[in-house]
Amino acid sequence: MSSLRVEIPKDFESVIVTTCNKMTVLNLYESGWAQKIWGIDLKRNMRVSWKRHGNPFISSSYQSCREDRTIPREIDLIGGHDKTVVVLNVGYHFRPYPVHHFIRRLINIRRALVRLFRRSPETKVILKTENLVATSTTHETNSDFHGLIHYFVFELIFKDLNVGFVNGWDMTAAFDAKDVHPPPEYIQNEIDLFMTYIC
Repeated sequence: MSSLRVEIPKDFESVIVTTCNKMTVLNLYESGWAQKIWGIDLKRNMRVSWKRHGNPFISSSYQSCREDRTIPREIDLIGGHDKTVVVLNVGYHFRPYPVHHFIRRLINIRRALVRLFRRSPETKVILKTENLVATSTTHETNSDFHGLIHYFVFELIFKDLNVGFVNGWDMTAAFDAKDVHPPPEYIQNEIDLFMTYIC
């Protein structure tokens, strides 16, 4: 058990990224960066969970997929209520594959979100689009050409749902941040935008 790095609002005008020492992190015998994370703060009556998506998943290190579920299945397991916030970021790991796989996954996610809103219309859902990513010429399959197609498809599929959008594509373009994992200033702006949807 240790502290978890989470975004906690100090006030409504600015969100400060802090290490929350009150949040207890549970690690159920997993290792590596892709492990499931559960953080619990009994004082604030808050639970944060993070899970990487299932296949396709591209990583330079081995990751177990024994208990992986698709994003739509994970959404179907959420009961939802007015204190529930679901945040999804889908895209980059689909770049090397034909676009129809990405479209099918997004359609299934959309169907799961529609079911979630039927169960719990007050549940908040925020979707984040892909970032721009600088790639070398040897990695055309991961290039922004494919990312731009994903970006347009993403917006088309989710445009009429009652969800918030964090536009990673435009934000990384504005920051001229072309790393898969952008700088802290970019993350802070993402968090600020994210908090406008839930506060």
